[in-house]
Amino acid sequence: MKARRRPSTSPEAFACSIARVKKLTRSWDLDCSADRYWDVFTDADFSRALYLEGLHFKDYRVINADPKDRKLALVPTVNLPGPVAKLVGDRFAYEQHGTLDRGAGVWSWRMVQPGGGKGIVSSEGTIRITPAGDGKCRRTDEVTVTGNVFGIGGMIESSVEKELEKSWAEEIAFFKKWIATH
Repeated sequence: MKARRRPSTSPEAFACSIARVKKLTRSWDLDCSADRYWDVFTDADFSRALYLEGLHFKDYRVINADPKDRKLALVPTVNLPGPVAKLVGDRFAYEQHGTLDRGAGVWSWRMVQPGGGKGIVSSEGTIRITPAGDGKCRRTDEVTVTGNVFGIGGMIESSVEKELEKSWAEEIAFFKKWIATH
């Protein structure tokens, strides 16, 4: 008789079995070429201004930046429901690790929790830039959000989705203003 394997009871296995996943996709047409978009997106002054002035983050620090790879340490200002705010505390922070494949027109990024832990939420995504004719481009964002806490994963995802929608609106408005004035 073959022995049956018992399911893992490790915290990591438990977290994976209860994690909830939400995928979001949004697109915008922008009044600049794809090349101009990437020139602005990778500009250090724009990046700093976007996070601190446009998105009103509490803290922004460059860990590493070159034309293809960027790592940022970020502390966003977030508005979360009570149970989620209690878990997060008053200083939610993360690192954003991103890589640009300019030839393919894709920025791939992922959220990394300080200390390498999984945290209550994880996310990753892409920004895809395609030409849209007449010197314009189309930006399409795809984001996957995973709530990693049993019982409130859905609440975490809903909160992140609301914050993401708000930050997208602020980011696109800031970008449009930047390209009009720089």
